[in-house]
Parts: sequence; C-alpha cells; structure tokens
Amino acid sequence: MVTTEPILQPIPAPADFPVRWEQPEDERLFWQVERMHWPDPMTPMDFAFMRSAHEGFSWAFNHYGVPLAFSARYINYRWYFSVNPTVADPALMPSLMAAGIENLTATIARLGMLWHDEWLPEVMEHLDYWEQFDLASASLPELLAHFNETIARHERVWQIHFLQTFPVYMAMSTFDDLYQDLLGAADGLVAYKLLQGFDNKTVKLGRELWKLSRRVLASPVLRAAFESTDGADVLTALGESSDGQAFLTTFERFLDCWGRRGEQLGVSFVTWREDPAQPIRQLRDYVNQPDLDIETEMALLVAGREHALAAARTRIAGYPRPIIEQFESMLAAAQQATIISEDHNYYIDFGAIYQVRQVLLEFGRRFARAGIIRDPQDIFMLTPDELRDTINRLPEIDRTVLVARRKAEMERSRQTAPPPALGTPSTAPPPDDPLSRTIGKFFGAPMPEPETTNGTLVIHGGSGSPGTARGVARVILSLADAGRLAHGDILVAPTTAPAWTPLFATAAAVVTDTGGVLSHSAVVAREYRIPAVVGATIATTVIQDGDLIEVDGDGGVVRIMQGS
Repeated sequence: MVTTEPILQPIPAPADFPVRWEQPEDERLFWQVERMHWPDPMTPMDFAFMRSAHEGFSWAFNHYGVPLAFSARYINYRWYFSVNPTVADPALMPSLMAAGIENLTATIARLGMLWHDEWLPEVMEHLDYWEQFDLASASLPELLAHFNETIARHERVWQIHFLQTFPVYMAMSTFDDLYQDLLGAADGLVAYKLLQGFDNKTVKLGRELWKLSRRVLASPVLRAAFESTDGADVLTALGESSDGQAFLTTFERFLDCWGRRGEQLGVSFVTWREDPAQPIRQLRDYVNQPDLDIETEMALLVAGREHALAAARTRIAGYPRPIIEQFESMLAAAQQATIISEDHNYYIDFGAIYQVRQVLLEFGRRFARAGIIRDPQDIFMLTPDELRDTINRLPEIDRTVLVARRKAEMERSRQTAPPPALGTPSTAPPPDDPLSRTIGKFFGAPMPEPETTNGTLVIHGGSGSPGTARGVARVILSLADAGRLAHGDILVAPTTAPAWTPLFATAAAVVTDTGGVLSHSAVVAREYRIPAVVGATIATTVIQDGDLIEVDGDGGVVRIMQGS
C-alpha cells in the first residue's frame, strides 16, 4: 500500500488581521505570536531593535552547534516567531541536536565562571561606553556614527544574552528532570524549591523599595507628603521640607541604581528614571501595607529550601555514588543559573535597552525641535533606516504624517486580537530533548479549554508557584493601571515583565495568560511565596475585574467563585 503524508494548508488569517508575508516562503513555516514579552502592539523601532537582538538567538544556536534557527516577523504591529531546522535532511537532526545539547551541558558546568569572568565584564564594557558618550554635545554626524556603533554593540550584548540564556534555563530544567526521575513527580514544584532564596538583582530591588517605604512610614512629614498628593506631585511636596529633601537624595540614588527599567522589553517604554511617578506609586502602595520583616521572609525562603534539600538528600542517600554526585553538581549549576537568570535582566534587558533608548531620544529631541516630528517620543514610530534617511534629507523632510498614520494603525491593532498562530503547521511530532523541554517550560504548553464544575468556571494553566489563595481579581493590562491593585488582591495579567516585580509584594497570587514554570512570572512568584498559575491563555479575557477567584498554584487551575 502506498501512503502519502498529508498536505497541510496554511492557517487562514482572520478578516480583521490581513497578512502580507515578508517573503513568499514564510507562509510555509509555522509562526506563533509572542505575547509573553510583547502582549501589545510594538512600535517599528521596538521591533527593529528587538529583532536584531533576537538574531542573537540564532547566533547562539550556531555557537553551540544546535541545528535550529530563529526568525521573527512584524505582522500588523505584532511579533511572530518561528524556529526551524537548519538542515534539510530530517535524518541528520537527532545526532546534530545531541551534539549541540552536549555542548550546552558542558557550558552548564562552567556557568558561574563564564558569567562573572567573561560575559558580564564584556557587557559592563559596553554599558560604560554608552555612559561615557556625551549625547547632548555631539554633532549630528557624531551622533549618527554613535547610533551605528550603538546598533553593533546592542547586537553583541544580545549575543551574550542568548549565550547565557540557553545554558541557564537548561540548567534549571534538566535539574527538574533529574529530580523527577530520582524522586518522583508527586509534587512537580519541589525541585524548584531547592532553587529559591538566593540573593539576586530582582530580590534586591524589592528589598530596597520596601526599605524606602518603611522610611516613609517612620516620618510623619514623609507620610503626609505621600498621603496628600499623587504621582509626580509627591516629589514636589517632598521638596518643601528638609526631611523630604533628604529622602529625595536617597530616592535619586535608588533611581540611579534601579531606575533603568521600562514596563516592557523595548526601547519605546518610559523608564523609572524618566518618570519617577511609577516607583512613587509603588511606594505609596507599600506604605499602606502591613509591616513585614523582609529579612525574616528571606530567611523563611532559605529555610524552606534547606529543609527540602535535606529531605531530598535523605531519599537519595542509598543511590550509587555517581548518581549522588550528578544530583549535587546539577543542583549547584541550577542554583547558580537561578541567580544569573535574574541578574542578566538588570544588565541587559534593562541596562542595555535603557542606553539604546537614550540615543534614540536624543534624535527624537533634535527632530522635534526641527519640526520633523511633533514629540521626541515619536522617534519610536520610525525604523532605523528611516532615521538615517531623515538625517540625509534634512531640513525639508517631514515625518509627522507617517507617525500619525502608524499611531492610528497601532491603535487599531490594539483593538484586534492577534491569531495565536499563522502559516503552516508541521506534521512532525514535537521533539523531546532537554533543550526542547526547557523551551516548553519557559513559554508554557497549550492548555485545555475552560470547563464548568459544580457551577464554578475553571480555567486551566500551568503550575507556577505552589499554594492556594482566594481574593478579588484585578485584571491589570498595563502598569499604568497597577494602582488598582490593593493588598490581598489577585493580579491577573497577560504577562509580568521584570518591571512588574514590585507588584508581587502586594498581590496574594498571580495569574498570567502566558509563560511556563520557568517564566519570570513563576520564578518571582516563588521568591515572594505566593501562588501562581501561568500560561492560562485566556485568563485576562474570561476573568472580569472584581471577580472573586481561587488560584490553585499546585493544580494549575483558577476557579471563578463569584462574578463581579
């Protein structure tokens, strides 16, 4: 009998989401929308820089000998990505993939040394280069040359980003795999308990912000300023007293260290240093929360880790010595990886992107003064090539019409739900190897449809952080709305980028549309010891603001107990 493989047809694009392929052959590939990092439409400049950044994805694959390549497409202002083999013969894939994974495994054993001695020092050199350049006094030709150098350095920094990303997350994932193999999967999150309670940049940010809030509470003058004014007006009120001025000096130091962060990953997002009202709003929320001994909270995390580790060591004590040594070495690597996974956000995802943003804003200010665009922020509605072309066509060029059109198109895109997938699905079964499992744990897996059980609507997601919590749902689509989140509420969001971390001290639990057990949302929830269900896909659509919900982080389900 002669059999033939089914010929799959491209997924039809919705009528309100017309697709024009960048290249004709793109339609034969499978594309997924990337909502975990970019839940909203992206500006052209954001896409250009993040696309060049994510070319580091393929660069790192090639560096490690992994036979895969990453591609990104800008479709109706949304980010779509596709990962495909780099070899034409499928029979070659298993051996080539095994060789690449072997290279990654060897790197995992050297993670700490590579990060501290090679990768981070080079990133710091690039950050120092940007810090030392005087943007305001540069001539236009000098600024353009600096822009071109910035692009090259940005691409290199993101090559380093992905050099560390693959072994870092694979270290955590493969340790989880080993734990489940040796000790069973009765509790799928116990392995990650052994990785909690280590100091890192994310934890330090939350601690420093909390300390500032306790300083406010200790001073009637400071507290009055926070309680009687809102947002940026707090800064003005603080400047009217000696206590307030002293606090502002401390707050400026805080911003200098921690303020290079925007709401999402991209050059268009205003940072805390530019808009201190963002952390001020978070400080006000902290001020209104019950007192908390953060050192004790950290000690509890460490104690929980050590207790779980002692139990695991007792259970494997009878295993052969090589198995015990493997457990210990993989545990050490995974613990080191947990720290690096958070610290790289500080230096690369925030630090480097902040510097690129400053370069672009300098062009934005100059273009706005010349009447080429109306506002410096409009620079993000152009592409890098259009920026260069604008300089070459000064002074007669006008970009205001182009910017206005793109803003209108982005707003229309915001009102349209992007299809989760485009292009042509593959007939091949999903691979099952350590790297593929790692990627699956980071981005999450498809979830079953919601169901009604005993009159209660149940939404399925992934287990992100253990525990159960009930509370009022606050559907937060943007940090601008984060002021609606009160102590004890449950944060429901499309995703929680690192800039959302301070909200975890306020929320009783977290639910996200995107992500898996290795996503930032899950990792941070575990550090804050609050339940989390991640990758629930339609949580922000089905859950209404004000609903009473129950979050079961162990079971990976959310129950809507009562509608708003």
